[in-house]
Amino acid sequence: MSNPFKKISDISKETAKKWDNTKEEAALQTVTCPQCAAPRPVNTNIGTCAYCGFKFMNIELIIKPGKP
Repeated sequence: MSNPFKKISDISKETAKKWDNTKEEAALQTVTCPQCAAPRPVNTNIGTCAYCGFKFMNIELIIKPGKP
């Protein structure tokens, strides 16, 4: 009969070796506000800067009345 603790220990050592060489760094790409240089995540759907109120996009919304 095999020793279950030895089997668990062996699997643990194999897994540790597999993940030991993995080195990844977290990163966030940002662009800055042209007015106050506050960071803003890339590809966000933000129209104005949260710090200074600078408008990144000038969008005019016109609502046309529908037919009654």
